[in-house]
Amino acid sequence: MSIPQKPVASTQLLATAAPLNFRATSRDRSGSTLGVLIDASGAQQHLVIDTSGAEGAWMLSSALPTGHASFLLYESAANVLRGGNLGEDGSISYQGAQYVIESSLDGNTRTAKVSGSV
Repeated sequence: MSIPQKPVASTQLLATAAPLNFRATSRDRSGSTLGVLIDASGAQQHLVIDTSGAEGAWMLSSALPTGHASFLLYESAANVLRGGNLGEDGSISYQGAQYVIESSLDGNTRTAKVSGSV
């Protein structure tokens, strides 16, 4: 299965992410913080890509869907997801800039990172 580089975000994704907290779990090779989103009970919400559409779409799920891989988030991506607003062009507006969330694979680790000011 091919993983889309820039899956689309949705208003549902941002609304689901807004009340969640970021929990750091590891660091990448350069020392940047990676982690997961958790709900108020501490349960992880898996960030996955729904590949049923042509582009692929980010989604959060309390249980890891069969056949999907969970992505770790860079802290900056978590902040954009939790505090951003979806733009008409599919970008996410956060603190005066426009972003997209990109997928990345570093060895065996799947990550979601922000691509700044599109």
